[in-house]
Amino acid sequence: MKTILVPVDFSAVTARVVAQAAELAQALHCGVELFHALAPPVNVVTYDMPVEAFAKEIEFAQEQALRKLGELKRLLDAKEITCTSKFTQGHAVAAILDEARNLPAAFVVMGSHGHGAFYELLAGSTTHGVLHRTPCPVVIVPTERPDR
Repeated sequence: MKTILVPVDFSAVTARVVAQAAELAQALHCGVELFHALAPPVNVVTYDMPVEAFAKEIEFAQEQALRKLGELKRLLDAKEITCTSKFTQGHAVAAILDEARNLPAAFVVMGSHGHGAFYELLAGSTTHGVLHRTPCPVVIVPTERPDR
């Protein structure tokens, strides 16, 4: 069975991404892998965080990711879509590209936050990084805007 890789970051666009992936999976008779790349805590850079606090922060983030992935998986299970979930730690673009190759994914369905060109110039974009280097087609689900 072919698999659709669905990277999620639990932002506002996540529900739309999962809904679109579900539609595609049903139409193409594919399974879905929900995937989350857990970045290290930002305050690690300050070097003043005690090791115990760092470990607790990572553990909490892992627990939250597993809980949220479980909730999304139950939505797909209810639609009778074969679904697995996975999370890893690391940089999102590299992790998504590795997972797309390792599956191998038939498609990647992911969201776009709709930041402007200036933001992407400064901060980069996970969607942009995946789109230009992935080994399979990418479906980009835009952020719904209230002005539309």
